[in-house]
Amino acid sequence: MAAGRRRTLAKELGDRATFERRTFLLLPGSGQRPVYDEYVISHRIAARRNAPELAFAVPQVGHPYPRSSLPAALLAQLVQKAEPAKLEALEEELYRSVFVRLEDVADPAVLKRCAPSVGLDEALVARALDDEELVAQAKAEHIEAAEHGISGIPALLVPGQEPIVGAVPLDVYRAAVGLIPPTARRGRRIG
Repeated sequence: MAAGRRRTLAKELGDRATFERRTFLLLPGSGQRPVYDEYVISHRIAARRNAPELAFAVPQVGHPYPRSSLPAALLAQLVQKAEPAKLEALEEELYRSVFVRLEDVADPAVLKRCAPSVGLDEALVARALDDEELVAQAKAEHIEAAEHGISGIPALLVPGQEPIVGAVPLDVYRAAVGLIPPTARRGRRIG
């Protein structure tokens, strides 16, 4: 779930719920999808329609696709441990890199631009990319998420319910956590 939406929902829920950040790798390997194709673009168009406030960019067929999401996930994991107060800002910047500016967050140069833009030392990028413990943690969390039925991001897992995956209206999250009746849900699962 995008940080802004998580903040809104957390405020509405107060102390009745907690949110735990876990890693899910959109592209666990490297170069699995070289370019955007019609399938991926159709999901991007649906996401933009379901959540216009998230400003999804829609690439052209053939635009280079990010090689992997692992490097960005490693940086986020390190920041979560080393400077947790800056994690939310970093996640927002990484989101803008991939989904708004259509950048490749597998590229260390992109990550080195993102880090200082949210007040982080760019040296954290090299530390994150060289940390084998972070790699193992990212892969383990990815496998665990997949075992729970998560197939994309953002995702919300509420105990006893199917995961909510993809850019959906905030009311879908509200219904899942009981803030509004389920019959008032609008939107659909994407992913």
